[in-house]
Amino acid sequence: MEFKHNTEARNNLLKERAKRCVCKYCGSPLKLHRIVFSEHEEARIEIFCSHCDRIEYGVEPEVYACAKYFVDELRFNHYPDLDESETTRQLNIAKICEIATWILKNMNLLSEEGFNVDINMKDALMAECVLLTDQELDESDIKEW
Repeated sequence: MEFKHNTEARNNLLKERAKRCVCKYCGSPLKLHRIVFSEHEEARIEIFCSHCDRIEYGVEPEVYACAKYFVDELRFNHYPDLDESETTRQLNIAKICEIATWILKNMNLLSEEGFNVDINMKDALMAECVLLTDQELDESDIKEW
């Protein structure tokens, strides 16, 4: 969707998005801010993360939760040349959010208005793992590769 700045349709889209989405860097709630770019008092409304102090379009909270888990638990690092820091972690989470959002949009599961399907995400299951003993594995139907 292409919008001209300060149109009612764009402002309504941003308002709904700010209510629903979170910052792709830190996961904080977003809010609308009037941004003034010059002394001519031309201002436009943008979605803003107060925690990161940046203009941020945001991502669905479920996408952020999955990206955070992926980076933290699987030690994903798209920026190996940067020192390990909270900033690098946030950059990695944001990168996974961008990738996941792109995939979901291309699968027609996500649009500018949110998910096109009901999401039944169970946070407790995200970090769950299964531990099997050798005996349990032998007794299962799981075949060796």
